Amino acid sequence: MRKQVGNPSFVGIDLSGSPARPTGWAALRFPRAKAALLRSDAEILQHTLAARPLVVAIDAPLSLPANGGILRESERELMALRIGVYPCLLPSMSALTHRGIALKRELESHGLTVIEGFPGAAQDVLGIPRKKAGQTALHDGLARIGLQLPAGKTSHHELDAITAALIARYYANREYHAIGPPGEVQIIVPCPARGAVHLYANDPPTLRYAANYLALFHAMKLTKEGPPIHIPAFRRRPELRAWLAALATVSQPAIPGDSR
Repeated sequence: MRKQVGNPSFVGIDLSGSPARPTGWAALRFPRAKAALLRSDAEILQHTLAARPLVVAIDAPLSLPANGGILRESERELMALRIGVYPCLLPSMSALTHRGIALKRELESHGLTVIEGFPGAAQDVLGIPRKKAGQTALHDGLARIGLQLPAGKTSHHELDAITAALIARYYANREYHAIGPPGEVQIIVPCPARGAVHLYANDPPTLRYAANYLALFHAMKLTKEGPPIHIPAFRRRPELRAWLAALATVSQPAIPGDSR
């Protein structure tokens, strides 16, 4: 990751599967955001390089499943949390995935740090309404957390790109949680941690599920400091979620909108 003095720039890209459809592009130099609708890969590359970003976050799958099939482990982890996500090689997603991988490779060839962001999950974590709640609600939610948004009408593609740029900023500030195993390109979501807890479990998947749940829904991280707490064995995931929620609220309230 490049070092920048002063107030660094971050770029977010809400990538479309084809240049025939608009791609949302945004640059964030906190708190001011600017945005545009772009189409060709050349346009995206030109705008991004001109912004000289510290980190670029792309809303698109940026890797293929490590073990075949159409689904990455990161997508499985999000589905386990009941967060809607499409498999990266679903026929309707394949073109987007391959375009995202190629764009990541091109941007990295210019020395940029590129991460995979998921604006919908980030909006959930930050208590911002998703675009399905309405474009105005999403716009106002971003403004409410302190962003200075572009004047005039802003499309939902641009608002998601601004959210992606915000994810890049959280990543640079090390206030993030990574979904998926290190062998894949992980999905980055903000985690402005308000607490930490030392958990352990007899099986790694349960511990991973707990880490994802606490980070996304309670802005808490796992730590190896302090007294360890063993995760009991539960027959069903809802029981585990209820136990984790009760544990989190002992020291930290749930984030706004947490109903899971």
